[in-house]
Amino acid sequence: MDLKHRLLQESFGYTEFRPGQQKLIDAILAGRDVLGVMPTGAGKSICYQLSGMLLPGVTLVVAPLISLMQDQVAALQRKGISACLLNSAQTAQERRSAMQIVAMGRAKLIYVAPERLLAPDFAALAKNLPISMVAVDEAHCISQWGHDFRPSYRQIPQFIRSLPKRPIISAFTATATAQVRQDIVTALELQTPERLVTSFDRPNLHYAVLRAYDREAQLVRFIRQQDGACGIVYCLTRKKTEEMARYLCDNHISAVAYHAGMDAMARRTVQQRFVSGAVPVIVATNAFGMGINKPDVRFVVHFGMPRDIESYYQEAGRAGRDGAPAHCLLLFDENDINLHEYLIGLDPENPALTDEEVEQLKKRNLARLKQMRRYVFTDQCLRQYILQYFGQDAPSFCGSCGNCEASSVEQDVTTAAQKVLSCVYRVKEQCDADVICRILLGSADEDIQCYAAVSTYGIMQDSTAEDIRAVVDHLVSFGYLVKQENPHPRLRLCASAKKVLFHGQKVVLRVRVSQEEAREVRESSRSSRPELAKELREYRRSAARRRGVLPYTVMPDTVLEKLVQQLPLTEDAVQAILRTDSRQGKRDAHKIVKIIQKYCLKHFTEKK
Repeated sequence: MDLKHRLLQESFGYTEFRPGQQKLIDAILAGRDVLGVMPTGAGKSICYQLSGMLLPGVTLVVAPLISLMQDQVAALQRKGISACLLNSAQTAQERRSAMQIVAMGRAKLIYVAPERLLAPDFAALAKNLPISMVAVDEAHCISQWGHDFRPSYRQIPQFIRSLPKRPIISAFTATATAQVRQDIVTALELQTPERLVTSFDRPNLHYAVLRAYDREAQLVRFIRQQDGACGIVYCLTRKKTEEMARYLCDNHISAVAYHAGMDAMARRTVQQRFVSGAVPVIVATNAFGMGINKPDVRFVVHFGMPRDIESYYQEAGRAGRDGAPAHCLLLFDENDINLHEYLIGLDPENPALTDEEVEQLKKRNLARLKQMRRYVFTDQCLRQYILQYFGQDAPSFCGSCGNCEASSVEQDVTTAAQKVLSCVYRVKEQCDADVICRILLGSADEDIQCYAAVSTYGIMQDSTAEDIRAVVDHLVSFGYLVKQENPHPRLRLCASAKKVLFHGQKVVLRVRVSQEEAREVRESSRSSRPELAKELREYRRSAARRRGVLPYTVMPDTVLEKLVQQLPLTEDAVQAILRTDSRQGKRDAHKIVKIIQKYCLKHFTEKK
């Protein structure tokens, strides 16, 4: 095992890199500038943290929010990684202490707010530091065409030019159109950077838009349907945030408010209560969420339309960071549009911009608002709309958003999926999706005849190319297959493909049907086990409280969902799903199997 992978495993707890991470880390270690555009939850921070640990000298991490810096530094210190921070919220004594730690060379990673870079004391200190890399987090903030422009970010190039030796510059963001990406490269003066734009698609997220007729009641009904799961509700104003938190509490939903008008200690307390699972729902303005590492957020509701697609994508993306299914609901009213138009029309208090730049910025913000307005009114696939906005091709039907579901039903395609996966295996993972489809159809094309002896040749000849391609795309989206481009385009099997091929895991695809057919199927197939899910979540909460850990470390939502679906009735079967044979795991299995047995006894005895 090389040093990169050892650090990834020992310091961060992961056995393998996520898509794109290793490519960026290798480029940094080779001395190249990089620009990484990766969705929320894709592991941007590991790219510069792990690189910073391996580079000589120190790494400066420029981040926009104090809470983001505090969370990341605290997490690094818990892992035994030397890190510190410098920001305006610190007392004079805290800043002096941090500066002393830096001067003594006792910090590999130094987090700093952009406003601190040109402060005389820090600027003088920086000139004597062996700075190997400056990592710019939330790099879209440097672009005045971005959705969250911060003039203080414009100080970063000036600071870098003031250093005795130019360090590596790495820039990371989750949301950037092609124009913003180019602006980041130009503004940060990146030199022939390694650019990586991973897919903006988050297949586990379910997008839906509802027009408000009784928004408060709609919100309460939706949250109750989530059976106590953790979620975020975004509101457009501080006042509405506080009102909705009270409203939810009055309706027996435990919730807390969070906004920038609260003092730092109060915000910190609220954030910790939510992250720990003590309170399942946080109602917040857009001041909350950046850099928050809570993987088990099962829903994000926008109680009001955001101003642009970038903001919506970033905020909605805080759901489902663990890869398990999560819901992103937007409740909008046309008055939301009027509010945004009014706010955009106000002169921004921004001395860094000329009058001409202010007018250009207003026009750009109005254009983005227009795109957001189209999103809430469109009847096309919501996933496709978002992906096309960021310049990514996408099918016109995803089957898992509110618009697609309005005219679709679930179809079991397990057998077809097994044939596709088997074909990929039989051709030794050397063919792309088009060739796989033609082999399965038994194509007579000359370039396919070399595969005529393969056992999967022609086994789907009764299907259409479109049907097979839909199954292939679904298998790629849900991590059973992966597309690779080097040394040539091809499909490769992921470890999870074995579950479909050999262990009977079902694959379900949504297909378009008439409105009448969809309604009939949905009405006849409403069967879930919310009562059991609620009991298991309660056990998880109480166990986490006793052990002083976060709930999802006891049992991730993906595991909880498997327990609900499979109903294991022995401790061995539960342990197999928990994937642990530790003493604590055996105790959990003993308790969990009792809960499931009790549920089955109550609900299935009469049927038997």
